Amino acid sequence: MKQILTKEEVESLLGGIEEGIVQTETAAASQVDDSEVYDFSRQRAPLHLSMPALGIINERFVTLLRKSLSRATGKTVEIRSIHTDSKKFKEFNCALPCPTNLNIFKMKPLKGSVLMVLETPLVFTFVDTLFGGTGVSETRVEGRNFTSIETKIIGKIANIILADLEKAWSDVHKIQVSLVRSEMDPQFASIVRPEEMVIVILFTVEIENESGSLIVCLPYFTIEPIKDKLKHRFQGERSEIDQNLRKSIEQKIREISVNVSCTLGKARISGRDLLKMKVDDVIPLDQKIGDSILVKVEGMDKFKGYPGCCNNKQAVRISERLHRE
Repeated sequence: MKQILTKEEVESLLGGIEEGIVQTETAAASQVDDSEVYDFSRQRAPLHLSMPALGIINERFVTLLRKSLSRATGKTVEIRSIHTDSKKFKEFNCALPCPTNLNIFKMKPLKGSVLMVLETPLVFTFVDTLFGGTGVSETRVEGRNFTSIETKIIGKIANIILADLEKAWSDVHKIQVSLVRSEMDPQFASIVRPEEMVIVILFTVEIENESGSLIVCLPYFTIEPIKDKLKHRFQGERSEIDQNLRKSIEQKIREISVNVSCTLGKARISGRDLLKMKVDDVIPLDQKIGDSILVKVEGMDKFKGYPGCCNNKQAVRISERLHRE
């Protein structure tokens, strides 16, 4: 049975609407909270601004790996750093194809595990190249696992990559990289919880006419202890510049000609005796035959040695290096 409002109830309801006591649908809709939910777990600042040293590491890694892979394959290998991004691990993991080459490794003394991904077509390109092929692989990827021979080749390439990664990090923070295991299915390569944030670094590797992706997935908590080092832009650059400058200066120093002299002995004579000297006269020196003599470099005492002969030329055999106080 339908309920019908009485006249008093209708008047009461209209009065409530006018006074704002009773809320209508229009008023309720106008008060709907349309604010956007902000995810504080996601880093908003670009990584090249918040962690500039990470970009320096990537550039160093590209330079080292280009040489190493070119040497290992006998082919011209080009490597480029594409971008560095941050995302939740579940987003990264869900985007990985199956099968693919997943290498889990440690960066001691940093905590946690890191993931390196090689696209399957790139893996088969490496295999074909190392067996003397052109690098153009027509191997069917879907529906099969890697053979034992392919697995060994993958392990060899992975160790080359990780060795260069360790060198690239050495300018910023000394680490020891060690491969833990390799997987083909992304569900067996969970290095962190799905909601954890990770840094995803993408590289492209090109061998002859074939190319593929190399990805490094680095958990945020792994680099947390050294985040201050990664904020310094010129630390890695300065270290590399200093090394290059030192080698250049050292090379220039090696090319400088210096004057080396030695004194066989000394003697004091009077002016009268000097005026009386004739050809074949002998001047006794204060140096005994068995005593060492002083060798000078640019007028500074540097060595002690013994006079002698070498290849029909007068020579001095160095016996002692003098250290300045």
